[in-house]
Amino acid sequence: MFYTVGEIRGQLGVGEDSFAEFKEVRVVGRSVRSPNSDQFAAELVAFANAEGGVVFLGVDDDGVVHGIPREALDLVEQWAVNVATNNCDPPIRPVLRKQQLPVGDDDERDVILVEVRRGVYVHRTTGGRWLVRVGSTKRDLTSQELARLLQERGRSFVFDEQPVFDATVDDLDAARVERFVGPDTSLPRMDLLRNTRVVTEGPAGDIHPTVAGLLTFGRQPQTRLPSARIDAAVYRGIELHSDTLVHASSIKGPVDQQIDEAIAFVDRFMLRPARKVAGRTDYPQYDLDAVYEAVVNGVAHRDYSLSGAPIRLFLFADRMELYSPGALPNSMTLESLPYRVFTRNQLLVGFLSRLRSEQRGRAYLESRGEGVRTILRASEQHSGRRPHYDLLGEELRLTIWALPSPHYTDEEK
Repeated sequence: MFYTVGEIRGQLGVGEDSFAEFKEVRVVGRSVRSPNSDQFAAELVAFANAEGGVVFLGVDDDGVVHGIPREALDLVEQWAVNVATNNCDPPIRPVLRKQQLPVGDDDERDVILVEVRRGVYVHRTTGGRWLVRVGSTKRDLTSQELARLLQERGRSFVFDEQPVFDATVDDLDAARVERFVGPDTSLPRMDLLRNTRVVTEGPAGDIHPTVAGLLTFGRQPQTRLPSARIDAAVYRGIELHSDTLVHASSIKGPVDQQIDEAIAFVDRFMLRPARKVAGRTDYPQYDLDAVYEAVVNGVAHRDYSLSGAPIRLFLFADRMELYSPGALPNSMTLESLPYRVFTRNQLLVGFLSRLRSEQRGRAYLESRGEGVRTILRASEQHSGRRPHYDLLGEELRLTIWALPSPHYTDEEK
């Protein structure tokens, strides 16, 4: 990043942004007086928690190169390393580069470029601030943003394994748990629940269901996790408008029940025009295998840390839309979705891989990594139009096109 003098000067000309921060340096004796160590640590943490960036030491806020005295270069370099090591948690390992920049026609001044890579972990200052770079500024992460970032970057925090503190073992359906863990009596029941991570211990040693445990085995999971539901609606037009709303339903209960009810919802309300040539032939709007994979993926991989964000399932006259809360994790892109595997909720996916759907006679999740390809392939074969994904802020939208009615003319299809 900014490897040539031309790239550096170009950045100085346009000013600070998401990847560049300017800091004038003032050295007194054998100490760096400006920038303040805590302020510098905050800049490093903010870049590490975003997509990385470079701090230009020796440049003021307007992009004017003041430089660092040649005799102080090593001192400033060591100070920067110390701050990154001792004032950031976990420590940041920046790449430091000394660079001479031309100033005027016949003068050069020394600066230090401190490059921070995108963090593998989530960083904070030793003063306790979790920060992120946004444009040319930094700001504190909200609690929800922090939870999602911790989840995405795979530190010890995995959201679906966290205890639901206002829930107890009494919130679990004993019959559902029994069917899952079986009648094994070699271990005490509570130890068995701990070992399977249906429950876990809180900080005080008390026992609570995990998020995944409550979602899978809870009597009424939405009592404690109100956003863990599917809001479904049918519109007879092609736009989201109350005038064309035919039916709406909030699908709740354990996750396997939500999946089955969502598939039944689509099966019930999708149109099935027919032709009678030599017998009756139905033309259902959607391939239910593709719908099944779409709903399972949405329930299994959505971001449950987002409060107030249910899955949304809409049926229109010409398409189905499924909105799943949560941005794409790590380096995944819309283009790579069919080819890469990422499991946001490892524990929940494990439970769904062992639970069998009575409607379909098999586990809810059988093959890993084939769901998106099945959705795309089966839906395109069915309707003649390829489904597509769109990322809308913190939601992933899947659009599956309906099979046009055989009664339409070619121009109407």
